[in-house]
Amino acid sequence: MPIEILGNEIFTQTLTGTESLSITEADGVGTISVLCTSSTAGSILGAATIDGKASEAISVAENNSVTISASNGKTLGTLTITAPSGCTLLVIANQG
Repeated sequence: MPIEILGNEIFTQTLTGTESLSITEADGVGTISVLCTSSTAGSILGAATIDGKASEAISVAENNSVTISASNGKTLGTLTITAPSGCTLLVIANQG
C-alpha cells in the first residue's frame, strides 16, 4: 500500500518510560500516528473543550495505534502524548 506524503518533513520519535511530547498548532503538524509496542499503555490528551466538557486522556494499548489528522491543509491543535514507566510509544508525524 503506498504512503501518501502530505508535507515536506516527517518527524519520528520513540518515547519510553516517563517521556512526553507536546504538539502545538505552531509546530505545523497535519497528521500524527502513535503506536504502543509495550504491555503498558500510553496516553494522548487534547486541550480542547467541547460542549463544556474538557478533554480527557485516551489510552493507546499494546499493539494498537491512533492516527489524528487535520483536514483541508490545516494543522493540529495542542495535544500531549505520554509514555509512562514501562511504556514504549512510536510517534510519526507529518510537518509542513
